[in-house]
Amino acid sequence: MGKRSVSVIIPCAGMAHFLPNAVGSIQRQDVPVQEILVIHPLHDNDTAVAGRDLASQGAPVVVIEGPDNGPGPARNAGLAQATGEVIAFLDADDLWPEDKLALQMERLARSPNVDAVGGLTTRFEALDEIALEPEQGTAIATDLAPASGMMICRRSMFERIGGFDEDLFYGEDIDLFLRMRDLDIALAVLDAPMLYYRRHANSMMTAGHPRMKSDFRLAALKSVRRRRQLGLPPATGQILTDDLEQWPDKP
Repeated sequence: MGKRSVSVIIPCAGMAHFLPNAVGSIQRQDVPVQEILVIHPLHDNDTAVAGRDLASQGAPVVVIEGPDNGPGPARNAGLAQATGEVIAFLDADDLWPEDKLALQMERLARSPNVDAVGGLTTRFEALDEIALEPEQGTAIATDLAPASGMMICRRSMFERIGGFDEDLFYGEDIDLFLRMRDLDIALAVLDAPMLYYRRHANSMMTAGHPRMKSDFRLAALKSVRRRRQLGLPPATGQILTDDLEQWPDKP
């Protein structure tokens, strides 16, 4: 596989102040990104202004007014307009490690049968805004988590399994990974951080929305029903494979 164009989709609702960090972590990648699609809801003018400011400074940012009913529909709005052969995601309050795209694109190129490449997620509380890395001592944990920002995917994967489930306000990432597992999508997972996930008081996961638990349960139930329809046995493993790869290959 030769060089592939990359589109990055950033849903951003009320997180405009984080957007320059997110975009900065994309622009520092060794692999160039063709476009960064920032999807904002109708009344979030701060995000629209922040995105246009970044575009005026040379970032390949395209500002798109999207739906206001959650990150899943926003990501789908980005998918509908993305032109890249490889699709990646990043939430506005998170960041990419510096070597993410180089490692994942190289791994994707190695195996035409691999549809997506993921990795580990490092959760953190405070950011070194110069280095765009978690401040020393503020990284909470690094582990395997079903977050869309930790992977890149071939566009063809979404043509096979569809986009994000718009019935879910929470858990649309989990639902996507469950569909990937149930529909036998080949996912390689690298044993290295591919996402910096920022923990803060205003994030969706700390807001305590009453839909959180019910949406996670609904995603699991949809997987159970899907597997029955496909004639598959009940799932016994994890949502993500725990067969982590050392990459690049180590002697």
